[in-house]
Amino acid sequence: MEKHMTGEDRRGASVKVPPPLIFLVAMGAGYALERICPLALTPHPVGQVGGGLILLATCLVLLHIMLIFKRRQTAIEPWKPTKHIITSGYYAYSRNPIYVAFCGFPVGLGIMLGSPWLLLSTLPACAAVDWLAIRREEAYLLAKFPKEYGAYQQKVRRWL
Repeated sequence: MEKHMTGEDRRGASVKVPPPLIFLVAMGAGYALERICPLALTPHPVGQVGGGLILLATCLVLLHIMLIFKRRQTAIEPWKPTKHIITSGYYAYSRNPIYVAFCGFPVGLGIMLGSPWLLLSTLPACAAVDWLAIRREEAYLLAKFPKEYGAYQQKVRRWL
């Protein structure tokens, strides 16, 4: 289900820092901490396969979401104007399935490489994305689609 916008806007949600960059910086910090204060576990073949499957699933989900946005002709970038609210598919379970999927990168790599620091980098990345992107996006969408997005917020959780 989707709702079409009633008016035009040109600025989007004013997100200044791309969320993928936030995850990359957090993962870089996790990698640096692993080098400075190693907590490395010996990678286990099961963990390597499991981590690889998480990474693969993450990439496939993100690709599918990109196709959904393209098909619905609305911007996936949070700094561009939104034409439609997407509330079906992944969005029926999470208001931010893209950011949930982004969590698959540090989790998958952390499991695959046996790196607790990479796993832990997920937490500050999520907090930063919440602070720097999600709050702005939700305020923007609520102002632009007050009834539809307000009802959606009541029905679907922010993360999971």
